[in-house]
Amino acid sequence: MLKTKAEFDDFYNRNLLGKFAEMEVERQKQLNIFINRMLLTAFFIPLLMLGCWMAFWGDMVRESENCLKLTTYGLFFYGAFTYFYCSSPITNFIVAIKKDVMEEFAGFWGSFSYANGLEIPSGILLKSKVFPQYDSSIGDDFFCGVYNDTKTTIAEETLYKKVRTKNGSTNVTVFKGVVILLELKKKFEGQTVVVKDSGIFNIFKKIGRGERIKLEDPLFEKQFEVFGDNQVEARYLLTTAFMERMLQTQKAFFGKNIQFGFFDNKLLISIETKQNMFEISSIFQRTTNRQMIDRSFEQFAAVMEIIDSLQLNKYIQFKR
Repeated sequence: MLKTKAEFDDFYNRNLLGKFAEMEVERQKQLNIFINRMLLTAFFIPLLMLGCWMAFWGDMVRESENCLKLTTYGLFFYGAFTYFYCSSPITNFIVAIKKDVMEEFAGFWGSFSYANGLEIPSGILLKSKVFPQYDSSIGDDFFCGVYNDTKTTIAEETLYKKVRTKNGSTNVTVFKGVVILLELKKKFEGQTVVVKDSGIFNIFKKIGRGERIKLEDPLFEKQFEVFGDNQVEARYLLTTAFMERMLQTQKAFFGKNIQFGFFDNKLLISIETKQNMFEISSIFQRTTNRQMIDRSFEQFAAVMEIIDSLQLNKYIQFKR
C-alpha cells in the first residue's frame, strides 16, 4: 500500500528532522568557505594575474602574435580553476548530508538501500530497446529495494556515445536522467517498447523494435510510438490509465521525455531530464527547509503508484 504524505511527515519529524538540524552547522561552514572563495577569485586573483602579465609577459608578448592565444589560455585556466575551487564546498556539503540522511530516507519506503555511483547493468538497458547504443556511463544516486513484493531500482545515469571528430573523438551525451527498473512476477509473452513520437523520423525508431502498434487513445498517439511483437499483450498493458500514470511520473521528475519497455519479467522506464534529481538540501537554504526533501518524496511516490496501479506483484494475464 502506498505510503501517504501524512506518514512521511511523521517519519520526517521522528527520524530526519534532527539529522537535518545537526547538518545546519556544516552548511554554514561550507557556505562561508564558498563566499570567501568567490570573493578571492572575483577580486584578488584577477588582480594578481594582471600584475603578473604586465610584469613578466608584457615585454615578451607585446609584439608577438601569441599575445591573444596566451591571454585566452590564461583566462581558460582561470575559469576552470575558479569553477572547481568555488564549487567544492557545495559538493562537500551535498555529499555530507546525503551520507547522513539518504539511507534513512530510502528506508522509509521499506527494504530500500541507497548508494552513490552505481548503475543498472548496460545489458539490461540495451535489451529493453529503450536506449540507443552507448559506450560509457556514469551513475549518481542509486536506490534499490522491494516494494509491494516488486524489486525496484531507481538510478540517475548519464550515457555517452563516442563520436569521431577531425581531431580524434569525443563523448556525446545520449541520455541524462532517471532510469527505473521494476522486476515483476510475470514473464511477458513478447516485448513492447514505447518511445517518443518523432514524426517522419519514426521509421528509424522502428528498426529492431518489432511492428508498430496503434494506441486506443488519440491523445497519446500524438505523443508516443509503440512497437512490439505481441499486439494483444501490448494493448492489454498500455491502457489509458497506465499511460496517464506515466505522464504524471514524467511530471514528478521534471522530465521532458519518458520512454519505457516491457520485456522478460521487467518494466524499464527512462525519464530524460536536465535537473539533478533526489537533492534533499542546498547550501543556499536552511537544512530544515522541507521543499527539496518533499520533492524527493513525490518522485518516489510516483514510482510506487505505478506498481500499485498495475498490481505488478500479481500474475498478469491478458486476453488473446
